[in-house]
Amino acid sequence: MTNKPRQRLKELRESKGTQRQVAQELGITETHLRELESGRSVPGTRLLKRIEHYFGVPDEEIFPDLHEPSFYLRT
Repeated sequence: MTNKPRQRLKELRESKGTQRQVAQELGITETHLRELESGRSVPGTRLLKRIEHYFGVPDEEIFPDLHEPSFYLRT
């Protein structure tokens, strides 16, 4: 996990509604969405694509930390 807040995800989510509303629309729990926004959780491939489609924004913009080489070097 990154423990690095994902500000863009939060901004996009706020433009669509509350954490509860967006989580329901994405088919996840509010807690999971909160953990994704805070960087304490990493989405699986299917959820990553669902989020990307939902917001109409490339995943690289929503989750830039997942595209940093250092992300894959963590133990």
